[in-house]
Amino acid sequence: MVGQQKQQWMPTAGSQKTQEPPKSFEEFLQFQNLDYWPKEIGFQNNKWIHLLRSVKEDSSFISIYSYLWNTVPRIDEALVKMDSRLHECSLLLKHHACRIFEWNDMISKTTAFEKLERYKTFIKKYDKKRKIMLSDMMMTKKNIEGCNFSGFKRNELTQLPRHLDAERIYIFVLKSHNYDERVFKTWKIHFLSEASIALLHDCFWWWFLHKFKTHRENQDYLFDRISESYATLFVSIPLNRKDTFFQIYPDCLAQAIYVTFQEAFPESSELFNDEFKEDLGNTIFLWLSGLKPPRGFWTHWKLKELSTITTHGSTKTPAKSIKQKNRNGEEHVSDDMDTTKMLKNARVSLSSTFKEVSRPAIKTPSKGYEETL
Repeated sequence: MVGQQKQQWMPTAGSQKTQEPPKSFEEFLQFQNLDYWPKEIGFQNNKWIHLLRSVKEDSSFISIYSYLWNTVPRIDEALVKMDSRLHECSLLLKHHACRIFEWNDMISKTTAFEKLERYKTFIKKYDKKRKIMLSDMMMTKKNIEGCNFSGFKRNELTQLPRHLDAERIYIFVLKSHNYDERVFKTWKIHFLSEASIALLHDCFWWWFLHKFKTHRENQDYLFDRISESYATLFVSIPLNRKDTFFQIYPDCLAQAIYVTFQEAFPESSELFNDEFKEDLGNTIFLWLSGLKPPRGFWTHWKLKELSTITTHGSTKTPAKSIKQKNRNGEEHVSDDMDTTKMLKNARVSLSSTFKEVSRPAIKTPSKGYEETL
């Protein structure tokens, strides 16, 4: 091509001047004797026509896009594979989950499992809490001085003294009101709820610390939990029973606390006088209702039964007889100690006598024996 161009710009034989190259497109056309450029090429042969058609098809957008899609590696190919794999794993998980539920159904229908469920139902139906009956002769602390608060525990209620049961105390108080059976069963559910039991435990110990052995930090902790328990109890009571229930609940709670003191500390019963009951009731009513009860509200309590019958239903021993029994017990123990000392002295004297009798005698050599030696 370069050689041809050079030949084109070479001067002709007859001319003396060098011909200048075209400076525009029109001069180029005129120089080449062309009407337009490039020239159309006529394909008379079918082979060239087919080739031209195939070139057009191969250079179309669809063919180029398809070629690139099939041959050029794509960045999102890993994501597509991961998505398909996750879909497969999801299907497998659903399949295995269905099988697990089927196995649970199969297990629940086995004989051993049915026996276990029947046994659990039997235990729940017939299991009863054992009554802890403390004898008057037992050497337990029955007065305020002999009892101390073990300390506040955030996730555990402090047990009532002398193994007293809050549920039995509530039932004792409810029975003293002589409610009919339907009302008794209804109130019993709410009184024996977890929040109500917590209220009795914490209110008892708060009043114990407030009245007898002050400990401000433990009282603050107990008061915070009392507030939480009361809020829980308030929310749990149905709306149609709420007003009626909280009209009787402060009085019953105060009475239950009083019963607990009488049961736990029978030797300190003189401390639980009218003033004690008045202050206790005023505090509980103010906490739960915001109002003080009428003066002498506790006069409707069946105090005679509270002072003569235990929460288990047995008859209480009077305080005087308890003290007398304790004295008799101490005298009996002292007599036993004296008897033990006498027996011990007798054994010592007998053993010494026995040793003297059983000790072998040491023979001294005779005079004749000495002479022979």
